[in-house]
Amino acid sequence: MGNPWDYDFSAIGRRTSPLLVVHGSDGDAAAKAGGTGFRVGGNSDIYQLLPENLRIDQLNLSKQFLKGPLPDLGGYECVLNLVTDPDQHPKTLERLQKLARGYTGRLINRPEMLLKTTRDQVAKRLSGIEGLRVPSLVRLHNPRPGAASAAAAKAGQSFPIIVRRPGTHTGEIIALVNNAEELDAAAAGHGHFFLIEFANFRSDDGLYRKYRLWSFGGLTIFRHLLATDNWNVHVKERTRFMRWRDDLIAEEQRVLDRPEGALPGFVHKVFDAVKERMKLDFFGMDFGIDRDGRIVLFEANATMNFFPLVADPRFAYLEQIRRPASQAFMAMLGLQE
Repeated sequence: MGNPWDYDFSAIGRRTSPLLVVHGSDGDAAAKAGGTGFRVGGNSDIYQLLPENLRIDQLNLSKQFLKGPLPDLGGYECVLNLVTDPDQHPKTLERLQKLARGYTGRLINRPEMLLKTTRDQVAKRLSGIEGLRVPSLVRLHNPRPGAASAAAAKAGQSFPIIVRRPGTHTGEIIALVNNAEELDAAAAGHGHFFLIEFANFRSDDGLYRKYRLWSFGGLTIFRHLLATDNWNVHVKERTRFMRWRDDLIAEEQRVLDRPEGALPGFVHKVFDAVKERMKLDFFGMDFGIDRDGRIVLFEANATMNFFPLVADPRFAYLEQIRRPASQAFMAMLGLQE
């Protein structure tokens, strides 16, 4: 199908495929350099699992594309919603929710469910799962001076505390703070802030490991295991740290022995419980495992990236993920690959 961002996918007027793929944003979609299409943050990249030869229709719900008539969803067997971030695009999700009223086909990741997947709502929903440690989280809006430290104390949070903005991803944080003064300085100004209690997940060998599992229609796909000496584990650590460690590469390869991940049974048991509570057709979960053997939740949402797979030849083995992930994805859509 090529890259959807290479299309000027304004509202379509006629059905040419059984599948409609929906993108969009609360603002205007940003034009790509060269005028070859648009990019929208807060949308899932799992469209790249669709077969190259699959014809699709596309709809962009960003503001500049809403002047014309919107399509009748009733003509489609399946609608794949890629607008996934409720903090970045709540209005777009509400717009799709109205558009989908009365639609009886297969709507993948219904907007009303995605609106319930902000980081604070997910933390509350997943609390109480046996074997899952959900760090304490407080959400603040336009905090007054001293409000952040007061809120953290009221919630019983202990330092260190991670401060970040809602709707941010890829390891982006404001600060990791160690006392009340630092906290109030970091969580200051207009807008929303998350205060997240830091849960130490360092392994006995001194490294930090981040696992990512995906669910496609309830089927589990293991995405990666990143190991590094930095607690804020992100994909850049793969080339900075992991590529020089044959032992860590071999460790990730062992987990890849099974498409769902050759992980301890308790990990899959916890993830199955997470699936039940998330009630999404597709989403990913990032987590660590602490020294007590508990899974430490980092995040669970439908916005985290599945792609790109790493171009570095040291990690060429990651390509084996693509086939089972695509099969699970197509099964979720109810389409033949």
